Amino acid sequence: MMREEGQDRVRAAYRDNYGRLTQVKAQYDPANLFHVNQNIAPAS
Repeated sequence: MMREEGQDRVRAAYRDNYGRLTQVKAQYDPANLFHVNQNIAPAS
């Protein structure tokens, strides 16, 4: 499962889109409520 492989694997899967996804996550889910599966932590 992807969530068990660590944050490095998640970043590798999303490649160049990862930075933008963290910004979107910070805007729409700053509390990281939706953290299951391939979690993208909100940008700080």
